[in-house]
Amino acid sequence: MSFSVYDVTVPVMLRGLAVMDDYLLHAQNLERSKSLDPGSVLTSRLAPDMLTFGEQFAVNCNKVELHMTKLMNRIQVAPHEVAMIYPALQGRLLETRSFLQTIEPEDVESAQTLIHQPTPSVAQGWFGADDYIRYVVLAEFFFHIAVAHAILRHLGAPLGKKDYLGHFTPHGGVDYS
Repeated sequence: MSFSVYDVTVPVMLRGLAVMDDYLLHAQNLERSKSLDPGSVLTSRLAPDMLTFGEQFAVNCNKVELHMTKLMNRIQVAPHEVAMIYPALQGRLLETRSFLQTIEPEDVESAQTLIHQPTPSVAQGWFGADDYIRYVVLAEFFFHIAVAHAILRHLGAPLGKKDYLGHFTPHGGVDYS
């Protein structure tokens, strides 16, 4: 069985963005349940040199658009500035999901014939599409989700692997629970 560039990017990213949307709800619930200042989780980070919880969302959405426009061989969009408040971050997730939903399989069909250069801070050199998707696009995407998950766990949010994996839709009547 082979997977297309579309198969390993768009549906995977849509699912991951839904997980991030759930994490925003977990963050708000955590603030309420622990009587934390509203928005305080958004400014939390794991280490001084890491992005905050809120920045994980903004950066991931910008990266999704950057990587997908590269794979579509289109002019790249400028990164969006997002206010570090829940409604703005939820809006940015929705905007990014809407962008992904406009992508058709044929839009990324030629991606495997292109050579991609990631931003210098991520990796040096040029990558064929398969390696670019495997080692840069998906790795970066899941890194930001994992860090957001870790920040919530560190602050005491009651979530686990099932939250990280997201909601499964069983195929063929199979129960995966």
